[in-house]
Amino acid sequence: MLIAFGGAACTTAETGKPVSSGDAPAVTTSDSADPTTTATPTTSLPPRPKEIKLDSVEPCTLLTQPQLAELKVTRTRARASTSEVYRGAKECVLEASTAKSGYDYAVTAVTTEGAEAWLTGKRNVDAKAVSVAGYPAVRYNFKGASQANTFNCWTTVDVAQGQQLQVMFTVNLRDAFTLDQMCQMSEQAATLAMATLTSR
Repeated sequence: MLIAFGGAACTTAETGKPVSSGDAPAVTTSDSADPTTTATPTTSLPPRPKEIKLDSVEPCTLLTQPQLAELKVTRTRARASTSEVYRGAKECVLEASTAKSGYDYAVTAVTTEGAEAWLTGKRNVDAKAVSVAGYPAVRYNFKGASQANTFNCWTTVDVAQGQQLQVMFTVNLRDAFTLDQMCQMSEQAATLAMATLTSR
């Protein structure tokens, strides 16, 4: 079973369908999965168009009703993270479903470190730099995950110094999506959230 790490939630408790914790993969001390690799992981990201601080942002306000419909979201819930990495961060869980599968998104406003932390090679993830809505971002999944053995993919956008907007996609029925599809859906949700955030 995979262990979930780093999401967020508000203080409001609500009963309902159990959802994954949205947490970020655990920190490890290994810099590389391949001991023969000597290259230092790239940790820098391109400049942002501008800084957007997340301190006062409520993640559940970052997706409009049309955007929620596009993602097939049927329910949203605010909570605070209890994860090792982002304990207490604000998060919104978006529950969605299709005829074939149920799945969730977790949108987290991280104000304790930037997205470059996922490129250091010191966490249990495979990560690569991407771009979302013109902002530098990182897409990552558990280290060694394949198309057939994982349930999660994350996209996190470097919105300000020491801050990132993170979107996790979690599927509840593994055979409904490939890893690539999960990552694409995470990036799609991050792009929609950034469209709202940058329009404010």
